[in-house]
Amino acid sequence: MLGRRPRLLIAGASGVAFAIGILLVVVAFGGGGEGDGGRSAGPDEVQSAGLATEVPTAVATIDASRATAPGDQNLNLNSLSDGDRMVIAKIGVDAPLSYKAVIPSPDGVTIPPRPNGPDDVAYYDFSAYPGLGGAPGVGGNAVFAGEVDSGKKPCKNGTVQPPCEAVFWDLKMLLPGDEIQVYLSGSRYSYRVTANEAVSASQTAWEKMYAATAQPSLTLITCAGSFADGQYDKRIVVTAELVG
Repeated sequence: MLGRRPRLLIAGASGVAFAIGILLVVVAFGGGGEGDGGRSAGPDEVQSAGLATEVPTAVATIDASRATAPGDQNLNLNSLSDGDRMVIAKIGVDAPLSYKAVIPSPDGVTIPPRPNGPDDVAYYDFSAYPGLGGAPGVGGNAVFAGEVDSGKKPCKNGTVQPPCEAVFWDLKMLLPGDEIQVYLSGSRYSYRVTANEAVSASQTAWEKMYAATAQPSLTLITCAGSFADGQYDKRIVVTAELVG
């Protein structure tokens, strides 16, 4: 008898799980609260500053029907190297990458870990969930996230006191055609933005956002919208495709 496939939750702003095939709940990418080992981050743990209340008008909506890679392919990385970085010149991002494995928990409810802090960008390894994720140089959909504000932590390597603007504060400014560079193990991968849209944290079909794509792509996520009980109700999602 085949074992049950683990359920994935990506935490929503309300912290309430909802079923949409694969269960997904999205973590709040705003605030410098202490990490919780990949478990659900409640209002007292997230500690966002509530700075990024602006919700930008979508400059191009995300293609939810984009072609996906075969579901049995694992296109994720299982580690990163020192010096791996993301550079988005238009919005002044030059940030180290941190590796975050999305690991099923014993109770079947999994929440992706938060970024290490306001200055780094997290890369998510979805190897435990066939059909999700990807990586530069491998294929699929490389998923990254960063904080929008710092909560109680300082920014810019401790030089700016909290609350302050974190690494993805200006993600809302990206337009189709803007470039994103990812540096991995000495190689550079260039992506061109295809869409930038603010979506509901609790009502979005996150399994489509995270699906491994047939065209090598990249997805960036941070917070926006109304701020209450330590969390935002929107997520800014930027998609991009590999150039060349």
